Amino acid sequence: AKGKARKAAKAKKEEEEEDSSAAAAQQREQEGALEAQLQMQRLLIDSLPSPCQHGFDPFPEGDVCDRFLRLFLETCNAGSGNKVRNRIEAILDAMDAVEDEYPEVIYDSSKMKRILSYFLSVGTDHILDGDDDAARITAAVIVMWEECIASNVNKTKAGVQLQKLMEMVNADDHTLVSFFRKRITCSCLDKKYKEVKSIKKMGLCNNKKCPLGGKVERSKMVYCTRCSVAYYCSRDCQEAAWSEHREECKERAETNAKFESIRDHNSV
Repeated sequence: AKGKARKAAKAKKEEEEEDSSAAAAQQREQEGALEAQLQMQRLLIDSLPSPCQHGFDPFPEGDVCDRFLRLFLETCNAGSGNKVRNRIEAILDAMDAVEDEYPEVIYDSSKMKRILSYFLSVGTDHILDGDDDAARITAAVIVMWEECIASNVNKTKAGVQLQKLMEMVNADDHTLVSFFRKRITCSCLDKKYKEVKSIKKMGLCNNKKCPLGGKVERSKMVYCTRCSVAYYCSRDCQEAAWSEHREECKERAETNAKFESIRDHNSV
């Protein structure tokens, strides 16, 4: 009886060992298949193109352009609100802050080109993500810097045109997408542009009491030939707004004349 019991125990042990060995082999097989799957996933991920930066080359940490941007964005975000006027004032306040702190960046065209490439990249991503409102604010920042560079650095303009800033904050989708598409080095907005190119480009009438609500098809707008800054939906609106525009027009016309005189003198 004892012999039979020992044989039964031995057979059971051998059976358990076989089962354990089979389970271990199955586990190793499963682990091998999982590892192969993970390797394949890694290969697929590595083969994918990196997210497009739209021409932006990130700044090294601690770079003066990086510090410039941080101060600008902190100041801008601290003063921004929901109203267009508040947003524009926040942009202007942020510009004053960085001009005081980093004049070596503002008056260096190569550094400002890098700064602009950052905003172009961010604005393009906003459009691709469907956040057009954020893209408009970013575009307004770019317009402001472009105007300042042209006026203060390159000396190709007499001054900054705030109406361009206002128009970009209120830009239609066609104007917005076209603005970024013309400035980035990639084709990331080509598809989006095809979707919006049939939309009429709109401008802002400088008459605060415009009967059309201030927005008009840009191709039909007229502008003040004296200052070349104020735009209107019609001659009627231009005449109606003249009492408010008169002083600004005079100052701008004088600034333009002085600028032209200096430029002509330097070209001799």
